[in-house]
Amino acid sequence: MANLDTLNRGELLQEISDLAREQGVTNQEDWSELVEEVIESHFDIGELNDDQDIQGTMQVLKDAWADYAGQSGEETPAQIDQDPEQAHL
Repeated sequence: MANLDTLNRGELLQEISDLAREQGVTNQEDWSELVEEVIESHFDIGELNDDQDIQGTMQVLKDAWADYAGQSGEETPAQIDQDPEQAHL
């Protein structure tokens, strides 16, 4: 069974950040819900267990909202209008 030594907070944060981008998360409430869903899913499949500081990990990940929001920022109209199939040089 994996634990936070192998499934660390950094990996969880990367997974949550990737999902947040895919799902278009734009506020802290949705971020927090996503954190809870991801932690719960890893708990349900046995990658996290009761011997670990699940609540502490969850809080650290929820608190990472500010970093995520600062890095992702809003898309500009020019970015939205870009053709994803076109090469950008």
